[in-house]
Amino acid sequence: MKKSLLLAIAMTAALSASAGNSPYIARVYDYLPAPGQFVNVFPAYRPGYTQDSIIAQLEAALVGKTNATVSLGSYGGYIVFGFDHPVLNMHGYDVKIYGNAIQSQAVPGQAGGSCEPGIIMVGVDTDGDGVPGDGDKWYEIKGDAYDRCQHGYEVTYYKPDESKPRVKHESWNFINDVEYIYWTSNDQVADSTSGYVWRNTFHSQPYWPLWIEDTVMTFKGTKLPNLAIDMSGGNGNNWFQPFMGEGYVDNLPNGQEPGFKIDWAIDEDGNPVDLDHIDFVKVYTGQLAYCGWLGESSTEVGGAEDLHPDAVPVLAGDVNGDGEVTIGDVSSLIDRLLGSWSSPFDEVAADVNHDGQVTIGDVSQMIDILLKTK
Repeated sequence: MKKSLLLAIAMTAALSASAGNSPYIARVYDYLPAPGQFVNVFPAYRPGYTQDSIIAQLEAALVGKTNATVSLGSYGGYIVFGFDHPVLNMHGYDVKIYGNAIQSQAVPGQAGGSCEPGIIMVGVDTDGDGVPGDGDKWYEIKGDAYDRCQHGYEVTYYKPDESKPRVKHESWNFINDVEYIYWTSNDQVADSTSGYVWRNTFHSQPYWPLWIEDTVMTFKGTKLPNLAIDMSGGNGNNWFQPFMGEGYVDNLPNGQEPGFKIDWAIDEDGNPVDLDHIDFVKVYTGQLAYCGWLGESSTEVGGAEDLHPDAVPVLAGDVNGDGEVTIGDVSSLIDRLLGSWSSPFDEVAADVNHDGQVTIGDVSQMIDILLKTK
């Protein structure tokens, strides 16, 4: 069954490659920012705009390029996008998503600066209709900070009364509406399970997405820890945000960001999953945090790139490249382990268990493939 699926994907990829796949975003499927200081600014809201109007702006900015930036708002705000082809799992770095993180040396010996990390989800078009929906499967990309996260986190935001008067915060020396958009959560770590999204002088427009008629928004997912350090001694005007490692968006400077591996995908129980390809990508803000005058932590997405857009998948175990896994491939793999083999021999196909090396464990996996295809 798996062999047939791989061959079908290979034929599809080969046909697409002949036309030249675009490495960049081809379509934005969904966008729902949580409340935040850049909401309604870009994409710009105008009276009468609908979700389709907002999506059209996003596609004009993001499709086919990586030089625009969209903010996802506070925790949970998200964007869903895809490419003009399935992204194949090549068992290395597969997709790079751009942000606007910056590195500084403010804390010697600690990697960080300005970052607002977002969680990555990858989807497979299980129902085959070409768009993400209830019939499709979604998986989280397991980043380096996974074990420090809260899983099953949930936060609810409540639309505010825009006529509410503004209040001056005593410490930050500017007008700041500290009781603006109320939220509640099931937080098991923070001191409080409720609070506010604050509004500041620099961005005084409504922070609630105005094209959304709902007065309540709930987001669920994985919550990253807030590690931000106030370097100003409590004045809230100089912050250092440590990087979270790999596997996130807007977390490392683009020049240092290698991308993510489809091999890092896990199911809702945290178990690794073996995906041949993905069809959709979702990014959502991973922190519910504030950094003084900088405002809420809000993941920014500046485009995305398939790092191997015209790749043709390798059939695991097909070490001689004839399009099928046979006893001859097993024999060739054993010869390879013994130090003697004849050409052709595909080292990537020989790494059947995708652990980065060719060992006796791959022979066992290959035999399992043969037994399942009989």
